[in-house]
Amino acid sequence: MSDSSSLTVPPPQVERAIRLSYAQAMLNSIYLASVGGMFIIGYALRLGANNVQIGLMSTVPMLFVVVQLAASVLVERGVSRRTLTIIGSLANVSGWALVILIPYLAPGAAPALKVGALIGVIALVTLFAQVSGNARSSWIGDLIPAGFRGTFFGRLNMYAGIIGVVFALLEGTFLDHVKHMGIEAFSWLFGFGMLFGLTSVLLFVPQPDCPLARREAGGGFVASVRDTFANGALRLVMVYALLWSMQSMAGPFYATYMLRDLEMPFLGVGAVNAVATLTLLLSSPFWGRVVDRYGCRPVLIACTLALAPVPLVWIWMNSAMAVYAAVPAINLYGGFAVAGISVAMSTLIYKVTPSAGRSVQFAIYSTVVVLAVAPLPTVGGYLPRLLEVVGVHYDVRATFYFSVLFMLAAAWAARRLREPDSRQTRELMRNLPGHLRRPRSLRPED
Repeated sequence: MSDSSSLTVPPPQVERAIRLSYAQAMLNSIYLASVGGMFIIGYALRLGANNVQIGLMSTVPMLFVVVQLAASVLVERGVSRRTLTIIGSLANVSGWALVILIPYLAPGAAPALKVGALIGVIALVTLFAQVSGNARSSWIGDLIPAGFRGTFFGRLNMYAGIIGVVFALLEGTFLDHVKHMGIEAFSWLFGFGMLFGLTSVLLFVPQPDCPLARREAGGGFVASVRDTFANGALRLVMVYALLWSMQSMAGPFYATYMLRDLEMPFLGVGAVNAVATLTLLLSSPFWGRVVDRYGCRPVLIACTLALAPVPLVWIWMNSAMAVYAAVPAINLYGGFAVAGISVAMSTLIYKVTPSAGRSVQFAIYSTVVVLAVAPLPTVGGYLPRLLEVVGVHYDVRATFYFSVLFMLAAAWAARRLREPDSRQTRELMRNLPGHLRRPRSLRPED
């Protein structure tokens, strides 16, 4: 267990917090499935968004990651991390009421104005999400036992995925059946998601807060900033995370391509994506045990290399039937590898940051990585036009292919990560088939 929680929080309360966190993962999955992903992109398309505006929907909110620095200052000055988490989460969920009201407050406004308002509100709710995210990350680091974190994050992904798959399909079916309602169908969907988001916020209340670990040398926020940039292991993780995150250039355009260019129904897009989510949820606990046994570094190297060529298959995805025939199998493979990266990164970030000053190090890490990649979705929106200038005519899939280069660079960076207690990647790869056949071999007693 981490230093502070092991001394101040009784084990029964830690166990209760873990159970409540799993429940929150499922509730948040419904919330996010209802207000994000293909649904918010579909909503923006209904409002009249173009490629560049779809990119801006991702870029502009990411700029507000700097708010994490302010949140970390509050945490380091002793403001309760539970209080910050609750306030930030409550404001984040409540802000979606403004998204619902956009078409009703300005029914005759130009599409550009409506889409601009949507981007502004999404940026606002993201601001509050950054506050709660920083406080919660620091809080959970002092609450969850260190040797259990890989398993914890693996199970967290699994529980979230179970519900996410089911509701993505149900809500996709709902939207396909009520298309005649127009924009109102999205309003009902977003309101439905808010109810689950608010319920999740309430589950923070019974979870125990932890006293914040303090730096022995003192110095406060400025010293913590200095320590962050002196943390060589964290700097290397930043490089990997930055390169891996650069594929966000393509992020919003997968759903855009399927919904708009191929005219696939919401249910069809949801079903295709559900395969990846289903695989992720089933394999996350497995990867949690792998990370606890082999370390994070070999998992990141293996899974990043495995994923790098995947976007190239979209060269042949020229029709909805081609997507239905090929992408589910591809997502089965991709979901398994993404689960490994997700669990390994969630675990590694706690390994390379100390409990004292962790909120500041998290804030700087997120700010550097997110601000560096924030412009890329917008660049992705412009990419088809830029290619036309040089005589290459292609659709938004061009962004998919550029992401291959970023993933290859991320795999190179993963090889340089520092994790003294990790084992060799070749050992992981040699033993992985056996672990897949016999998951019991990953148990500590074996």
